[in-house]
Amino acid sequence: MTLFIVINIMFAPILAYLDSLHREAVEVVLTEGAKKASIEGRFTPAIIDEMKDTLVDRYNFDESKIKVTATQSLTPRNQYIEASIEAPRSFIFILDIFNQGPSTFKKETKILSEYIN
Repeated sequence: MTLFIVINIMFAPILAYLDSLHREAVEVVLTEGAKKASIEGRFTPAIIDEMKDTLVDRYNFDESKIKVTATQSLTPRNQYIEASIEAPRSFIFILDIFNQGPSTFKKETKILSEYIN
């Protein structure tokens, strides 16, 4: 039993740091996508695919588990467009004897459209 606790104590800080890096990566990808969508006036399928591809290629997320919801209707200037990404969390404890928390996390953003006809 002591060995289980020692293993968890050894790896928990590293795994928690990795989890925080994944959260930051999702937030950065979402912000960069929002900048592009602001100019377009909506989140185009190309922007959404690019956000997913970045998470898959650079951060090793599973594409089938990434859920992106975004404003896809054309929005005129000075109105808000919104988007959110829900992605799976990595585990924090090696052994599943502690509460791991939620299995996914969600980041949201809201930005003014800059689209002019």
